[in-house]
Amino acid sequence: INSMVKVKLTQNQYDALCSFCYNLGYGALKQSTLLKKINVGDFKGASDEFLKWNKATINGKSIVIKGLSIRRKAEAELFAKL
Repeated sequence: INSMVKVKLTQNQYDALCSFCYNLGYGALKQSTLLKKINVGDFKGASDEFLKWNKATINGKSIVIKGLSIRRKAEAELFAKL
């Protein structure tokens, strides 16, 4: 995370990104719009990006997973908390 993020983060923002990376891997963050928004200082936009990562591929179809939606919402809320 430290090598990818170019702006100062709060502890909550860092913790939310740790949770995201633990679940999805650092490669997902590295190529994401989430990271791009963070690096230009668009923290509100970045917080909204977490919510887009709530799907899994099942039988070749992208399906919204309730548990992932709950997890991403919690990460977004933590990221937005000062």
